[in-house]
Amino acid sequence: MALACVLLSVMAAHAEISPGKNGVAFLKVGVGARAIGMGEGFSAIADDTSAIYYNPAGLVHISTPCISTSYNQWIGGLMNGAITYVNPCFKQSAIGISAVYLGTNGIPRYDTKDSATSSGVYKAYDMSLNCTYAFHFTRGISFGINVKGISEKIDNEEMGGFAVDFGQLYHTPIDGLSLSSVVQNVGPAMMFKDAASKLPTCYKLGIAYRFPDYPLLIGCDWTKPSDNKLKINAGFECKMMNTLAIRGGFDSQLFEDLNGGLNLGFGFPLGPYEVDYAFVPTKRMGDTHRLSIGMRLGDQNKTKSRDLCGE
Repeated sequence: MALACVLLSVMAAHAEISPGKNGVAFLKVGVGARAIGMGEGFSAIADDTSAIYYNPAGLVHISTPCISTSYNQWIGGLMNGAITYVNPCFKQSAIGISAVYLGTNGIPRYDTKDSATSSGVYKAYDMSLNCTYAFHFTRGISFGINVKGISEKIDNEEMGGFAVDFGQLYHTPIDGLSLSSVVQNVGPAMMFKDAASKLPTCYKLGIAYRFPDYPLLIGCDWTKPSDNKLKINAGFECKMMNTLAIRGGFDSQLFEDLNGGLNLGFGFPLGPYEVDYAFVPTKRMGDTHRLSIGMRLGDQNKTKSRDLCGE
């Protein structure tokens, strides 16, 4: 795994980023302010409710029922939100359900290409409903699967389909070191009128390290989308006085495409709640802001790998 990460880094350093070609692109948009603030280098961490979106195997590290909601004021005035519920079940396993929405209500409608004024507005949205199951396989190794139903609508045209994510998380015998491998958005092409829209399948390798004697967590993902070049996501989280968490991260694709990619964020607890915020500036498309609120629904003293479990 370590050798593969080194090789992927060298490839990414010489890769030229190109626009994605597949459809259903909203599946590439990150969810959860904590993971966004860490640059989305999160698949080998995946210890809160946003594991559903980065590595479903990580749900096993949530020991109490949790619910979280996330809102993203994204580029171009798009609204992006998610709500997630995770519940530990049976022995060393967990289930999760979530819904993700991205859309806008204000696209001007022009009857012809030469129209000077619009004749109104129309709606467009993307939505996915996720059902996730994760379980411990053997010591230090967990697996997860996420099945998602997908719907897209533009004005009066609509299409639907489904996709599956597979994830693996390995907490190594080296204290604090974890490794991951994830395949996302595997499924048949979606039909839109007479055209087929392929899913944005991607493959990830991840590594993370939680320092045993210092409140610092770092993570890095090497991601290869099926319709794009290899990219690197990396970030850190540092807790101050075991309460306020300061985060930073980097996304190589945003850096190339939008002159951005340097993410910042913070989070803090409020009783059974946790509030997280992330800021992603870009020169070409403006700044984006993410806000997430998570709440424990069970005994807060039973939490394993995080003090708080919300996004």
